[in-house]
Amino acid sequence: MLRVEIPRPGLVHTVEADALAYAPDEARVHVEAIGICGSDLHTFHGEHPFVSYPVWPGHELVGVVEEVGTAADRALIGMRVALEPSLPCGHCRTCREGRYNICENLRVLGFQAPGAMTETFVVAADRLHPLPDTLSVEGGALVEPMAVAVHAARLPGPLAALRVGVVGGGTIGLLTAVAATAYGAASVTVADLLPSRRQVAERLGLGAGAGLEPGSCDVVFECVGTEGALRASVDACAKGGTVVVAGVYGSDPTVQAGLVQDRELRLQGSLMYVTSDVRDAIRLLAEGRVDPGAIVTHRFPLEQVAEAFRVAGARGEALKVLLIP
Repeated sequence: MLRVEIPRPGLVHTVEADALAYAPDEARVHVEAIGICGSDLHTFHGEHPFVSYPVWPGHELVGVVEEVGTAADRALIGMRVALEPSLPCGHCRTCREGRYNICENLRVLGFQAPGAMTETFVVAADRLHPLPDTLSVEGGALVEPMAVAVHAARLPGPLAALRVGVVGGGTIGLLTAVAATAYGAASVTVADLLPSRRQVAERLGLGAGAGLEPGSCDVVFECVGTEGALRASVDACAKGGTVVVAGVYGSDPTVQAGLVQDRELRLQGSLMYVTSDVRDAIRLLAEGRVDPGAIVTHRFPLEQVAEAFRVAGARGEALKVLLIP
């Protein structure tokens, strides 16, 4: 079978690999589609701080279970599923608290463990989430990024009656804005310099602009991962407000600490999700809160992975790029 490999920064290609046998607690999944995300691009560019090469990427999986081991639930066979790619240790303090997304020994499929950019993928069956029949392949491919958005949107607490800003109109920013709207925010505005991304935000029923006014938001979600985006988020946050940092950074930014102190702001990091976030992501997608056609802009066969990564990295050209094995 074919699988995608990043052997070193700047190079991505497919290689021939043997089909994997599955253990009693594992499932074999036929991959229908898999998304390329910002963390994959950081890995490709050598900017991901927590990987060692070669890397076998892929974590935004939607597929159909072909077979399961003897210790797994046979009801999964034939089901369309999404992947929860975290591999927590289950024993550290944060795991015991139920916050296994920040496990002290966390590994993630596609980064510290082989990922799912392949034709067939074998994984522990408990990492799979069945999807409703009404959810399309493209909707299923958005479950993982939607879970990222749901987790971020839950972190500040209740959003009812709050003014929310989102810096960055990429996939995570748009989905976070959708989640904030679903959770009752009084207003949600997506800020992005690209008119094309502001148009997508408006298509999703969101407010959009090139920037956010200083002090205009009670909660700001930073969804880019650059110093400029972080500084814009702090500028836009009203006194006593919260900046949720969901962007992935390839280098350490500076931040206006004086403004954080003077406005008594809270900086809140957001990493991945837990099972409840994934389930709510599936619910929101199944309810039709997101039009997948507004988010998924490109599809490539697995063999064209180099071009797919190029397009995914061209900010003005694409939102969500899917590989179709």
